[in-house]
Amino acid sequence: MKVLVTGAAGRLGSCVCRILYEAGFEFMAVDKVAIDGAAYPVEVVDLLDWQTCVDLMVGVDVLAHFANHANWNSGNPEQVYNENVQMNMNLFQAAANADCKRIAFASSVQVLDGQLPIKSRKEHPIFLPYLPLDSDMPAIPRNSYGLSKQAAENALEYFSETTGMSCIAIRYPLLVDSQMLKAAIEGGGMYRENCYDGFTYLPVYSAAEAAVKAMTAVLEGYHCYFVASKDNLEQRPALEIIEKELSHLPCHKPLDDMDSLVDCSKVIAELGWEQPQSMAESFEKYGKLEPLRPYE
Repeated sequence: MKVLVTGAAGRLGSCVCRILYEAGFEFMAVDKVAIDGAAYPVEVVDLLDWQTCVDLMVGVDVLAHFANHANWNSGNPEQVYNENVQMNMNLFQAAANADCKRIAFASSVQVLDGQLPIKSRKEHPIFLPYLPLDSDMPAIPRNSYGLSKQAAENALEYFSETTGMSCIAIRYPLLVDSQMLKAAIEGGGMYRENCYDGFTYLPVYSAAEAAVKAMTAVLEGYHCYFVASKDNLEQRPALEIIEKELSHLPCHKPLDDMDSLVDCSKVIAELGWEQPQSMAESFEKYGKLEPLRPYE
């Protein structure tokens, strides 16, 4: 199995490459920026160029696509949307033309949480349709970044139905590295002024484990999953958050059973992914791993 990893210099992509490297997978790593000193080559490419994507997909069995703008405020709205959609469609169509067998794509919680392009959480209404957040939650994007991710999910479903490729979109929350985990633990949680994203987060290495599971699990057709740690970013009891800030939302579970704001049972059952339970557990497991650069 030959894997193409895009966005290989980013936090998620570099962790995926580390797992693939240590497991002995054949993979090719590409990004728009170079990295020195990695144990494997990282080719600098422009995924907005169609022919580049065609050439990259030759002989590739699995496309692991993590190269997009990082967030809604990483550029002006038209740039974020247009460039994300262009590189996604370039790669997806090139994969289909090359008879690629599977695509694993990094989508975002912002597809479903209604994040507006404003930085003040105090001014931000909560658009979540229900609790807990799960893999079946409908898309309600409210910014160009979320719209571009929804467009990618729709495209993957289309390519799965028309070509037979297995296509998996994973909606990721805020991805935190070991330094962020340590700071959050020491501070009793992390407060985000710009958005709440359902108060969800995930250690970046656990996110990479989910991506590799999506590449290797026995699956057919299109699948969309949401992954997050069981606890929340602010390290508050789930019931306290619900009662004080989310009480207007309908719950799909009895309130007494709401020990978490998320339900990842679908991805756990279908991919065999192991959900982190707490920040302390995650730091114990991942704290010594370096997520910011490929394995050296």
